Amino acid sequence: MVDELLKFTKLTFGIHFGIGLIFTILFFIPDITISIFGLMLTNDTHAMSLTIGCLFAGFTASSLFAVLAKEWKEVKIVVISEIIWLLGNLITGIVNFNTFSLLGAVFTLILTIILLILFILAFLQQIDKL
Repeated sequence: MVDELLKFTKLTFGIHFGIGLIFTILFFIPDITISIFGLMLTNDTHAMSLTIGCLFAGFTASSLFAVLAKEWKEVKIVVISEIIWLLGNLITGIVNFNTFSLLGAVFTLILTIILLILFILAFLQQIDKL
């Protein structure tokens, strides 16, 4: 196993940080986000958007800390958490594909797949499987 944090892993976290920051901001502005997904703005969707914004804020902050980390052991659990979150997001995105607007659903699935691939590759590289 590689003890130091590889550049590819840091790059993956950097990419995730940038995307996560954008989504964090968007979900904290439900008027914009809800319409992107083709939903009606109600008290329920407003509350859900803010809750998802908090989720993104947490993962975005963890990616920032991971970029600053030096060793694999400092970020290993974050990579595993990201993979689980992204797998869950991919499954729910596919199951609920028709619920959202085509643009919102396709964009979310593409970003989820790209990030999932990056985190899986980072994990495999860090444990010397590639």
